[in-house]
Amino acid sequence: MRKKETAAASKLMNIKVRENLSISDGNIQINNANKKKIITVIRKYRPEIVFAPYPNDRHPDHIYTGNLIKESVFYSGLRKIVTGSLKEFRPRRIFFYKSAYDIPVSFIMDISDNFRKKLDVLKCYSTQFYNPKSNEPETFISSKLFDNEIETRARYFGFKIGAEFGEPFYSIEPIAVTSENIFEI
Repeated sequence: MRKKETAAASKLMNIKVRENLSISDGNIQINNANKKKIITVIRKYRPEIVFAPYPNDRHPDHIYTGNLIKESVFYSGLRKIVTGSLKEFRPRRIFFYKSAYDIPVSFIMDISDNFRKKLDVLKCYSTQFYNPKSNEPETFISSKLFDNEIETRARYFGFKIGAEFGEPFYSIEPIAVTSENIFEI
């Protein structure tokens, strides 16, 4: 079912490539095997920006994933870590996103043009998020309260930047602002 949900969400987002690294759900660990999987993907696709869950959250998997990605991004730039023929590469930035707990906010992205699509994508995951037709036991993220929080949060952060909807992000590294890019960040 999760594969079908992911396929539907990927299609809706027009994702061209999606890889599952087979890191065990509910048991994410920061170990060399998992770091090597992430380093290999980073070196393969060479992204300038990586998004990760902020590593302070109610769900242990989010905590470990945020830290696992942070470590892997660093190690992906080291030449001595060998991943076949893939050369070292380090993304320029990691932007951490909010889950359940608040995060320090480095910037807020205006998502007004894409917010409704975000909701449609979340609805693809009907076994995980709020689904009024579900007979499964209610969880933290499948509750109507959580469903309402998604829009409330987006409106709150949008208001802070003069937009209808916003999404907060945190960067460990300082973000450079110049007179040329002050309104482009």
